[in-house]
Amino acid sequence: MSFPAASARLIPVPRFTRRAGLGALVAAGLTACTGKSQDSAAETPQTAETTESPADVYTRHIDLSYAENVGRGHLLDLYVPSVGEGPFPVVLFQAGSAFGSDDTKSTSSELSGATTAEGLADRWAPHGYAVVGVNVRSSDQAKFPAQVHDIKAAIRWLRAHAGEYNLDKSRFAAMGTSSGGWGAVMAGVSAGSDFLEGDLGNASESSAVQAVIDLFGPTDFLSMDEHRIRGGQKHNPASSPESQLMGFAIQSDPKATRRANPTTYVTSSAPPIWIAHGSTDALVPYNQSQLLFAAYNNAGAPATFTLVQDVGHTDAYLSGADPAPSVVVHTSRNGQVSRSDSPAPTFDALLAFLDQHLQ
Repeated sequence: MSFPAASARLIPVPRFTRRAGLGALVAAGLTACTGKSQDSAAETPQTAETTESPADVYTRHIDLSYAENVGRGHLLDLYVPSVGEGPFPVVLFQAGSAFGSDDTKSTSSELSGATTAEGLADRWAPHGYAVVGVNVRSSDQAKFPAQVHDIKAAIRWLRAHAGEYNLDKSRFAAMGTSSGGWGAVMAGVSAGSDFLEGDLGNASESSAVQAVIDLFGPTDFLSMDEHRIRGGQKHNPASSPESQLMGFAIQSDPKATRRANPTTYVTSSAPPIWIAHGSTDALVPYNQSQLLFAAYNNAGAPATFTLVQDVGHTDAYLSGADPAPSVVVHTSRNGQVSRSDSPAPTFDALLAFLDQHLQ
């Protein structure tokens, strides 16, 4: 099934733009949204106007439809390096919104941190990475597992059009902040799950990714209130972001809620993951990242978990703040855990992680 040609919005971007970090705690909630969507296969390439960035760092393709349009929820922006032969490895980025927005691919907020796909392209396209900013449906538009269906559909669409955009089908990473981190992890660990795959087109393509970066995303909705810090966001009420995602108060149906827990799907073949979380996060308790790391360790899958001390629901540390916050780094390899005080989670360190697993 084909869709109308996508339009392009072209915004000049200087090389290596420096992004200001969010340093404050945020008093808002976080959730996941998904729902069963209609079968609409985006089989036909979407035509978008393309433009070089001013410093010739990358070519931008804006508002590409990866499935049948639902508001802004099935659009993506693609930034392809202008230098190098390719095909290029791909980093798919999803910003958090407490699962309440269908348009986060080009913006940052207090819910998501300061990172955007465009900012990642500024930094990583010169190193040979294509970057994708992806939108998924909001929890008002659809319930779980629709958002997982969406991000996996975007991955399949990109693989289906890899030749057109000079992308390497064998080298994909998923990255996200807050609720977007949850989406990245779900995309990473759910290979082979028909329940989470969805039917939004390009079924012959794989939705697997080869690496995951999860920045302060939730894991076990049912235990969030148990571990929240004093004054932190409550997650059990029917009005919470997590309950809005599921379509019911999460504690009223624990069995169904557990289907949205990525630890349910972690196996020894799960892709390598780097998890980072602030110790004073008032929205998503850092225990959520501990649980994910433990699941990886128990499965014998490679994982790194960095606890950033005295930091809240923010990714400001990625810019390499001076002085840098202290960190505790746990690394799991073959079921064995080691502990150190480095590396700190910075853009450069994340790039090195991607180089290790995608190059």
